[in-house]
Amino acid sequence: MRRLLALTSAIVLVDTVFYAALTPLVPYFNEEFGLSKSAVGVLSGAFGAGVLVGSAPGAYVASRAGVKIAAVVGLVLISVTSLAFGLVDVVPLLVLARFVGGFGSAFSWVAAFTWLTARAPDERRGELIGLMLSAAVFGALLGPVLGSAAATIGLVPAFAAVAIVGAAIALWAGIEPAPRPSERRPFFAMLRPVLQPHLATGLWLIGLSPLLFSVLTVLVPLELHRLGWGAAAVGAVFLVSAAFEAAVHPLLGRWSDRAGYLRPVVVGLLASVGILLALPWVGNPWALTLLVLLASGAFNATLVPGTALFSRGTEKAGTDQALAFGVTNFAWASGYAVGAPLGGTLADLGGDALSYLSLTVVCLLTLVLLRKTL
Repeated sequence: MRRLLALTSAIVLVDTVFYAALTPLVPYFNEEFGLSKSAVGVLSGAFGAGVLVGSAPGAYVASRAGVKIAAVVGLVLISVTSLAFGLVDVVPLLVLARFVGGFGSAFSWVAAFTWLTARAPDERRGELIGLMLSAAVFGALLGPVLGSAAATIGLVPAFAAVAIVGAAIALWAGIEPAPRPSERRPFFAMLRPVLQPHLATGLWLIGLSPLLFSVLTVLVPLELHRLGWGAAAVGAVFLVSAAFEAAVHPLLGRWSDRAGYLRPVVVGLLASVGILLALPWVGNPWALTLLVLLASGAFNATLVPGTALFSRGTEKAGTDQALAFGVTNFAWASGYAVGAPLGGTLADLGGDALSYLSLTVVCLLTLVLLRKTL
């Protein structure tokens, strides 16, 4: 179990390194290409859009051909597009590289989750998911470091390093024993249980976390830059916040295993509301850093319980787990693909306060939803 946990953690880690490396580079691209906040949001959201489009094909490949093939295909795509992102200097090609990288991530991510949960004891599922998500967060830790380094030493060597690591993990996945593909059943017929209110709520909780945080990763780097902080300082802010998030994920998993899903989610949403209401009024970079740190825990309080809730529910309903995690990929990507460009657009229209106020309303409506479904 430990070897498999290490492999699946490595897979999601390299995914999130490429995903998170953009954050400290936001001011760089803003100045280098003269991008507006909405344009930066499109570049940032391209990865999530790729995951969105790749979710169904990734789930299909993992279900029909097996998790090993899905993992290798995804890792190869991430490696190639990471190198391409370092080489190209035209905005549409940068967006395309992020999009294809997200498409590959949809394959490797669903493979990692399916691989792990196929072997995980039910009584430890939330904890093991939390541990693997902590590895993903550690990738989000390394991502800002990579982005800060890229701003200093150049994009090519920094992103070439990600490509090399991704290729090495693909080789590891290729030689690791994997479960056989499940019995073939009509692909779309297996989606019916997902429409149940209980499971649909789990999907919303999964998508809410990236919806909140993707807006933060667009607006906060630009605000910190306006307050006088450079790429290295911005990277350090998100490095520390990711470290805090990595410590929180397993705790959230254990909490949801023991106390149920509702309590950690409600606490996280209430904390998120307070943070979102405070963000527009902070004019000090150190105070803003503190809010980002708190948000890294609060905004993600829905992700682990939502994933465990959905995994258990679909397993009891007899849904193929590769398909189930493909759907969770779709939910996560929907939040990220919508949050980044929408947050940037609302900020261009009415200032950062309009974006944060909109997210506050979403959190409050989610609390109302939870009272009716869980």
